[in-house]
Amino acid sequence: MKRTTIGDVAAAANVSIATVSRVLNGLAVKEVTATRVRDAAARLEYTPNALTKSIFAGRSSTIGVLIDDLRSPFYLDLMRGIDDVAAANGSLVMFSNTFRHTGREVAQVQAMDEQRVRGLIVTSGASVDERVRRMAAGGTPCVVVARTLQDPPPGLHSVSLDNVTAGRMMAEHILSCGRRTIGVIASGAVPSQIGRIEGLRKGLGKDNALLNDDAIAILDDDVTTPEVTDAVTSLLDANPSMEAMVCLSGRYTLAVHTALIDRGLSIPEDIGFLTMDDFAWAQNLGITVVTQPSHQMGQEAAKLIVENPRVSAQLTFEPELISRASCGELR
Repeated sequence: MKRTTIGDVAAAANVSIATVSRVLNGLAVKEVTATRVRDAAARLEYTPNALTKSIFAGRSSTIGVLIDDLRSPFYLDLMRGIDDVAAANGSLVMFSNTFRHTGREVAQVQAMDEQRVRGLIVTSGASVDERVRRMAAGGTPCVVVARTLQDPPPGLHSVSLDNVTAGRMMAEHILSCGRRTIGVIASGAVPSQIGRIEGLRKGLGKDNALLNDDAIAILDDDVTTPEVTDAVTSLLDANPSMEAMVCLSGRYTLAVHTALIDRGLSIPEDIGFLTMDDFAWAQNLGITVVTQPSHQMGQEAAKLIVENPRVSAQLTFEPELISRASCGELR
């Protein structure tokens, strides 16, 4: 069947195409005429051409979102929060998973800029910062998630976690369970991981416990499960008296947990275990986690797009510790 056009609606309502356009865009038209146009559009099952509307508006109604790695449980609720706000404000969401590939990140930002998205939300690294700044300067609101930017221009915002507090919470919980020597698995030398390590050191320092560099394994972003296993093994071999293992990235949780079990260690009897970000099986496995309010962070990121404040906003959210059995009994 031939798709109904705006001309068909105009003919059925006995008005001009311009009048139909005014009615469909909510502009002032006599009520009797507007009713006739709406009835004709409904009868003919007319669907407005979003592409044409975008051309006249100079921008689409779609919000672009770059996710750097869907293996992390953090992103699922973040995406749901973004979609909730977008749907309530007449926008669709275009998600792209870049798999932490720098070239893909840059290409996807460029493609979304060319599509004239309503706004852009990115969770990727600094590789896209220059283009994101240009988009914001050109009038497209942009939000960086999970980190902050120095001297952001108007229209460029950030939504992030207080990572130092997250690390401090981990340290204080471990100490409260009577454990002092820990090993750390981190994902790259990125601001979030550096902040969490800083927080760990601050929290441990309150009890005169130390976190030495040889107890920290900072892995590349694209490591595989065997490489995570090797890192856990190296930390345990170098620190035989280790009492707890801390994972600072949710996407490594299962790999680290499995490596400890395969080593023959019982959690928490032989070693404590603590990680970032909650996930479906964490409660069943009894894993203590520090969570991020990712759904709320997604909502606030999308609100910054649809509200488009000209003053740059930098929102910081507080983490929450969910205590389970993996670090042992609290003293």
